[in-house]
Amino acid sequence: MAQNSANSNYLRKTISEGPVKFEHIAGLTLVLTYIVMLLGAYTSAIGAGLSCPDWPSCYGTWVPFFQPDIIANSPYSALQIFAEWAHRGLAMTAGLFIAGTAVGAWIFYPDDTLVKWSATTALILLPIQVVLGRLTVTENLEPIIVTTHLGVAILILLSLLMTVLTTYLRDTRVDKSKIWGEA
Repeated sequence: MAQNSANSNYLRKTISEGPVKFEHIAGLTLVLTYIVMLLGAYTSAIGAGLSCPDWPSCYGTWVPFFQPDIIANSPYSALQIFAEWAHRGLAMTAGLFIAGTAVGAWIFYPDDTLVKWSATTALILLPIQVVLGRLTVTENLEPIIVTTHLGVAILILLSLLMTVLTTYLRDTRVDKSKIWGEA
């Protein structure tokens, strides 16, 4: 038990001395998640929600642009296909960052319940979001599914925002009594 604690403290110290801090990764995760949401809204706005008709691949391939006949024979434009394909790819990347942020929260803030559980909440919601993303396509943009997909995205974003704000406020070098008006 003491060895695990020593290893954990060593890992925490080694990583925290690097140029990238947990707060930076959490902030990047927040921004990336927001960009995924914007790209999802853009995809919907240009009528491209079904431009990749299968899931998780797109026309049975991971990169449809390597097969020009797919683009040429699709009822959707290359821009529409790209928007949906990019939304999926960026969402996968954001998912990896969400997982990393949750793990990092437990490593770097083991005694901070708010940081750990706000990051973990985003991670817990992630598989639900993935299933809703799949259902959005396989159920032909059923309005309740699309709306729920957006709602869960907002909850993930809020969880990440709580993680980021809490870590920045906890780690600030500013006298907190000036921020909170304490005597």
